[in-house]
Amino acid sequence: MNYEKIARSNHRNGMNCAAAVYNALTEINTNKTTPPMPRSEGGKCGTVLAAEKILREMGKAQETVDDFDKEFIQRFGSLKCAELRGAQRNMCNDYVGAAATLVSAMIDA
Repeated sequence: MNYEKIARSNHRNGMNCAAAVYNALTEINTNKTTPPMPRSEGGKCGTVLAAEKILREMGKAQETVDDFDKEFIQRFGSLKCAELRGAQRNMCNDYVGAAATLVSAMIDA
């Protein structure tokens, strides 16, 4: 399944970044609750919050969540929405796609 494609499509069709990622991974997240609100935790990007929540709901250790954060920072330079959007190096849809891809790889690992 191409979770990146699904997440990007969700986002292009009006879902906020967190919901786009969270809902794209519904099939593999059997413990799904509700997507987080973007910027609701320290101004973090919604894609990051969704990824972290999915990993926790899937029973992954905090170390895996930390690994996701490190990889996201390495790729994009920050976890914070304002910094990511302010840098304008990437579009929000790129963050959505990358988060979905990273999470699905971490769940399969």
